[in-house]
Order: sequence, then C-alpha cells, then structure tokens
Amino acid sequence: MTFNFYYRIGCHLCDDMYDLIVSYQADNSFKINRINIDKDLSLQDKYSLLIPVLTDDLNNEICHYFFDKVSFERCLQNNT
Repeated sequence: MTFNFYYRIGCHLCDDMYDLIVSYQADNSFKINRINIDKDLSLQDKYSLLIPVLTDDLNNEICHYFFDKVSFERCLQNNT
C-alpha cells in the first residue's frame, strides 16, 4: 500500500503529521509518496488551504490539517 502525503515546506502541521505516519511504518508495510504542492499549480489550487493532506493509493482523503488516527488505522486494516 502507498499513501500520498501532500505537504508544503515549512509547514509545522505537515511535519507533525508526517512524523506520526512514519511512526506506523515499523509495524506496518506501506510506502509514503511525499508530494510538495508548491511544485504543481493544480495541487496548490486543490490543497493549499487543506495541507497537510493524506490520501490512500486511490487518492481517497484520509485526513487533512491534523492526523486522524482512527481513519488511518482503519485504512491500514482494510488494506492488509
């Protein structure tokens, strides 16, 4: 499974969410595709006010602004 993590450099909320996601990798097998929205104007338009945003590999949103542990763990369970 691969998660898409939409972020912006210098965003403390992005750093916090990323650290929480990474903490799950030791016990779960998944990849994180980090996507800097500032490198793509269409992503800036879509996610600028929502970052950080975490989606599954089908681009279904799991959470934004803050890490949603329940939604993330549910997604992990549904994909094992």
